[in-house]
Amino acid sequence: MKALIKTARGVGNIELRDIEKPTPGRGEALIEVAASGICGTDMHIRQDHSFYTPPVVLGHEYAGTVVEVGDGVSNIHVGNRVTSPATQYCGQCYQCKNAHVNRCTAENKKILGVSVANGGFAKYVAVPEYVLHKIPEGLSLEEAAMAEPTACVVRCVAERSPITPGDVVVVQGPGTMGLIATQVAKAMGASKVIVTGITSDEWRFEIAKAVGADMTIDVLTEKDPVGVVASLTDCAGADVVIEASGSAAARRQALEFVKVTGHVTLLGTQGTNTDLYLDHIVEKELSMTGSWGTLPSTWVLTLRLMASGQIDVKPLITHRISLEEWEKGFDLMETQQAIKVLFTNLE
Repeated sequence: MKALIKTARGVGNIELRDIEKPTPGRGEALIEVAASGICGTDMHIRQDHSFYTPPVVLGHEYAGTVVEVGDGVSNIHVGNRVTSPATQYCGQCYQCKNAHVNRCTAENKKILGVSVANGGFAKYVAVPEYVLHKIPEGLSLEEAAMAEPTACVVRCVAERSPITPGDVVVVQGPGTMGLIATQVAKAMGASKVIVTGITSDEWRFEIAKAVGADMTIDVLTEKDPVGVVASLTDCAGADVVIEASGSAAARRQALEFVKVTGHVTLLGTQGTNTDLYLDHIVEKELSMTGSWGTLPSTWVLTLRLMASGQIDVKPLITHRISLEEWEKGFDLMETQQAIKVLFTNLE
């Protein structure tokens, strides 16, 4: 079968190769992949900016159908449509035993498409049964391939942010995570969601409005974006700000957008230090949270929200291409001409 492999450390070193079809081991299911999405992590690996263990078949945002099961598999059956988180946790370390499996610290922790040899950028992938989730009826395999990034947002926004009915929420950054966060905030009862970005995000603003944003603000052309938010909230400010861009400037502005006693959620990562005036947290009595990865319970909630239509990822899938066109897909993502690129022909 064809597989997209990071062959060695360094910039580039990605090749489309013919490899043997994997065989499911004990406790594993073999999945025929229908769709697999390019994630920021895959792009970081391409540029050698992320942890990974080569040689490795890339890809961890996927969905497909079970075609074979190994010994000991009892709850997953041939024909089931499934997807899963990337992390395969140990269940034995301190963090796992304290219900923080998303922060598993075991040396043998495995991450699909990063430190597990066979990832989702191939026709078949073998995955342990204990991390698999069945896809609800009515949710397509393409949509389910978006469940992994969606679950990361649900964990951060729905499970870690105090959004209550009637709140005004600012979402900074109309990328994949910000557009999903907009929908999660609405599902939690936000009465108004304001999405901010920069001038080059103009086409993304249209998608933001299509998925529920009540207003968009270009912070580069609007003279007083903080004043605009204040004017919509009786001069109080946003109840919750979700920073989804990973921009240092946006992080600084988040502390200005938010009201006294409000909350800031860090969803985006920057990868470098951020210079912040943290006295805002003291003076305004703010709270701030972030999150990393997902819990099993996050996936139950995520798939329910997706199946009910409260989260609609279809408008976020801007390109569908074959695995043979992988360079085009990576380039579209890196040049920000796409929101989500799916490989849908993995022959």
